[in-house]
Amino acid sequence: MTTSTATFSNPSFPGAATLGRLFTGGLAGLIVWEIWAKVLTPPVAGFPLEPPALVATLIARWTGIEVSSTTATALHYAVGIIGYPIAYWVISRGFRAWAATFDILVWVLFTLAVAWLAASSKATLFIGLFWLLVTVLTASRLFNSHALSADALSWGSFTWFNALGIMAPLAGQPFLLLTDYPALSFMSWAGHVIYGAIAVYLFERLQSRARG
Repeated sequence: MTTSTATFSNPSFPGAATLGRLFTGGLAGLIVWEIWAKVLTPPVAGFPLEPPALVATLIARWTGIEVSSTTATALHYAVGIIGYPIAYWVISRGFRAWAATFDILVWVLFTLAVAWLAASSKATLFIGLFWLLVTVLTASRLFNSHALSADALSWGSFTWFNALGIMAPLAGQPFLLLTDYPALSFMSWAGHVIYGAIAVYLFERLQSRARG
């Protein structure tokens, strides 16, 4: 068996029961995310996390279509309950080394962003502490004996990078929001880690139980 074959595979589309478990995990994670975003984030960042606003801005920037807040919120819910869980299934079943690869990718790109801020004299103590926490969480894979929890945290970290490292710049906002809203970026990171960890952990536990 070649290295390529051993590392990558073509996952089959999940059946109805598996989809139900994927969506259950996504829903549970999203409920906790909403509490984190709307209740716990404002005291720290000054205002709540608003993914629907990012969705609306992204659509308007690339299509010229102005969507309502209701539509943007529905799309946000669809991503959290359906989109991310299905993406997790495809990636985790198709790429054996996905978790460690994503950990390294996110950490390196985040570190480069922080280094650029430091070189530009824009880094703050808060950003330094933020970087330290991301580094500790990433490095925890090295001594975490529970593979599922390590992978779950990795997925959460990746969803943060996807939202603020890819989608936010595509919507015309700063990379990871570090230059303008570091506290919001931190709360988004923590919230996404919690969301992703819950979604993945719950799904995999339900999946394991279903297999007996």
